[in-house]
Amino acid sequence: MKKLIIMMALVAGVATLSKAQGGPQGTPEERAKTTIEGQRMAAYNFTADQKAKLTVILTRQNKSQDSLRTASNGDFQSMGPKLAPISAANEAAAVALLTADQKKTYDAALAAAKEANPNATTVLVGGRGRRPQQ
Repeated sequence: MKKLIIMMALVAGVATLSKAQGGPQGTPEERAKTTIEGQRMAAYNFTADQKAKLTVILTRQNKSQDSLRTASNGDFQSMGPKLAPISAANEAAAVALLTADQKKTYDAALAAAKEANPNATTVLVGGRGRRPQQ
């Protein structure tokens, strides 16, 4: 009985650690939807049309990250230079969707991100320098 309990605890521990060490959770589409519905994006008050278009952009970004992660075998140092131009293009596409009021919110978020990390270049799609939570 004691061995059974120890085995169950060991299996549960390994399962927990493997999930914690794993890559992104969910499909690129699910992650995009979660990002848009997250607290950080709530400040933008996106319309339904903007959310649909942003979902496409974020899904494309997530797929790019996933393929680069696979190709680099988890070597994140080699991913950065390859992901930067992709992130910049996706960020520009996302910013083009913003209204004037949303652009003000974006500019403030980008300034805060640059204050936290001078190398930060994105706020909406990720990439070089993760953006701070708002």
